[in-house]
Amino acid sequence: MNKYLPAILSALVVIVLAAAYAVFWFLVIDDAEMVNTVRIIIASISLFVVIGVAWALISRIRELRGGQEDDLGKY
Repeated sequence: MNKYLPAILSALVVIVLAAAYAVFWFLVIDDAEMVNTVRIIIASISLFVVIGVAWALISRIRELRGGQEDDLGKY
């Protein structure tokens, strides 16, 4: 479990930052005409970030399970 901890923590930090970014912009936007469009765009961007980070985390865990603990050591 210790070898997975850095990957999980870094993924959680990025996900929390993406969520905080989205919440910040949801609170800042007050214009009634652009609220729905801008909120959909911001939510989409945040969702893509979360999906990308989750995919990278899953692939990193698979690498660690396969024995590739040090990717930089190959170069």
